[in-house]
Amino acid sequence: MTIQQIVNPADIEKQLQQIWEGLVKENKMRASLFNLIVYNQLSPRTDYIRNIVQKIIEKFPCRILFVSFDPDASQNYLKTAVSVVAPSGTETAIACDNIDIGVAGDNLQRVPFLLLPHIIPDLPVYLLWAEDPSSEHALFQPLLSMADRVIFDSESADNLLSFAKTLLDLHTTQKIDIADLNWARTEGWRDLLASTFDSEEKIAQLKSLKNLEISYNARETEFFCHLKIQSMYLLAWLSSQIGWKFLSSQKNASELSFLFTVSGEPQTFHQESIFFIRSQTWEKLGSGTIISVNLESQDGHTYQCGRILQQYHHVSIQISMPCQCDLPYRFVLGQTATGQSLVKEICTKGTSEHYVTMLKELLLIDRDHLC
Repeated sequence: MTIQQIVNPADIEKQLQQIWEGLVKENKMRASLFNLIVYNQLSPRTDYIRNIVQKIIEKFPCRILFVSFDPDASQNYLKTAVSVVAPSGTETAIACDNIDIGVAGDNLQRVPFLLLPHIIPDLPVYLLWAEDPSSEHALFQPLLSMADRVIFDSESADNLLSFAKTLLDLHTTQKIDIADLNWARTEGWRDLLASTFDSEEKIAQLKSLKNLEISYNARETEFFCHLKIQSMYLLAWLSSQIGWKFLSSQKNASELSFLFTVSGEPQTFHQESIFFIRSQTWEKLGSGTIISVNLESQDGHTYQCGRILQQYHHVSIQISMPCQCDLPYRFVLGQTATGQSLVKEICTKGTSEHYVTMLKELLLIDRDHLC
């Protein structure tokens, strides 16, 4: 990364050009596949968001327009700076433009007009909105109007129920393509369950499930404190795809319990089952990450799926029946490194229909504000 240079807003492109002229001797190639606008409020999470963006340029070169708002500033200000960034730890010749905008007070209204001249034409515009979308904000709608796809982080939401309602409204009424970092973080577990229950017989077992227990990593950090979100997402996704009927929920000190009506063959079979979300603590695993999913069907089949402590992105799957046990096998989840979830959502086009149906189910499951 070149040293960040503070410039007058009118001189951003001129200064970037001068930097690139100085990099000619280093054989650096200027590249951009898309524009990435990032909005966040200055906080301890700001460095975390910057690290996420760094992961993006390691996979995809892009023009970064990073907007930071200072809600605690005593005076209005609008500051701009430019630099050129390259993937860290590599000798690649590719590098990207980075435009930083720091703002406070009434100058916030000027940000959309400052951004527009620096969006590269004919390239997609992705917006990473790192704040709670359910809270009113002067920049929210102006930046939405610029973006082809908007990526949210449900970790920033003060209320998961309000977050889900807001995103459903954006998708249905404003026809905006939406994505969510925590949804991307559950992809490995969704793939695991889809590949495990891959026949009509196994799906029937899932529909009439007797017991379900999802455990998550309850290790809080400065950046993650809403630790049940990924587990809630996985439960809501399963319910929306299988067709369980949610009845009620209860919150205890170390667990959440959910009462569902499950059904199966014959058609008259209906039973109430209690499913659980429980906490564990793993020091080397991402906060809120799902650790295990254990299931038991009405006919006595059990599926125990849990991460391996020494290789925590590997899951050991043990399937047993009343009369026999299968040999355990492994399923490899995606790496949980910071930023990979954003890389995943940048790669995805449109809005996942599974995500939309999961949000609708979440409105029922989280109606008591469990998370």
